[in-house]
Amino acid sequence: MLATIGTRDVARDVEVLRAALGDAKLTYLGYSYGTRIGTAYAEAFPDRVRAMVLDGAVAPQEDPVTQQVKQVTGFQRSFDAFARWCAQQSGCALGTDPARAVPSFRALVDPLRDQPAPALDRKLSSSDATNGVIQALYDEKLWPFLHKGLQELADGRGDELLRLADLYLDRDRDGRYLRSSELQVAVNCVDGGAVADREVLKEAERRARAAAPFLDDGRPVVDVLEPCAYWPVPPTGGPHEPRVDGLPTTLVISTTGDPATPYQAGVDLARALRARLVTFEGEQHTVALRGVSCVDDAVTRYLVDLALPDEGLTCRR
Repeated sequence: MLATIGTRDVARDVEVLRAALGDAKLTYLGYSYGTRIGTAYAEAFPDRVRAMVLDGAVAPQEDPVTQQVKQVTGFQRSFDAFARWCAQQSGCALGTDPARAVPSFRALVDPLRDQPAPALDRKLSSSDATNGVIQALYDEKLWPFLHKGLQELADGRGDELLRLADLYLDRDRDGRYLRSSELQVAVNCVDGGAVADREVLKEAERRARAAAPFLDDGRPVVDVLEPCAYWPVPPTGGPHEPRVDGLPTTLVISTTGDPATPYQAGVDLARALRARLVTFEGEQHTVALRGVSCVDDAVTRYLVDLALPDEGLTCRR
């Protein structure tokens, strides 16, 4: 089973679905990891694509280390944006000087390693707190909840941050997890995500900490190998430049303040696919059909009528 859950095989599954539905060609909208599926489908079946929108791009050209460093850089940028917003709010637990936000945040979170905070009917660990913050950085609509959560933590409780962490980890009200994190590991390993050189891993960790100091807990850098180094099946993919001869012009959307799939990845994917790029100036991860009329109108006209937006279209909320 593990050998067949990589993106290459998922793209083949999409082709089976297209055929089963009786569609002559595929109309596809993919978000985040879904852009990797769309890219793989476009490579395998370029002549069977009718319309394809890829929002929040995962760049197929990037190796796992580069992708990790660029992603944490994006989250640091979003944390800094949150800190500037928070400094203008009443009672910001990070203080009124955004330049001091990182040490203020670490001062709140680091003690949780030894003394978790009471939260709901459980405890908030330092990793829970970090996961909660990361979840809130995915969309500026969650910033008020993060503001409240940090205020609570300063007062010794972790209820709001634990709710955000549960959302991040797909934990339901019965305490069950959807295992999406484990699935992501499996897919990444089959897609060619293995780094088996311990020195490379240590250097990657140093680069990540330098790029995202709000995630640096100050503990020593270790050279523990990641799961992909021990994966029991060979990879079916790896970083590469997509070859999509015969693909019609598709649509890529990239958000300037996207923490998880930084803006440049969308620019690079649009270039690789020779696609039309739509830029959204905002602070969130993915935007298509989420209530921004400029983006939604462009996506709808393209998906329904194959009418591409103007070159260089930039949208704002």
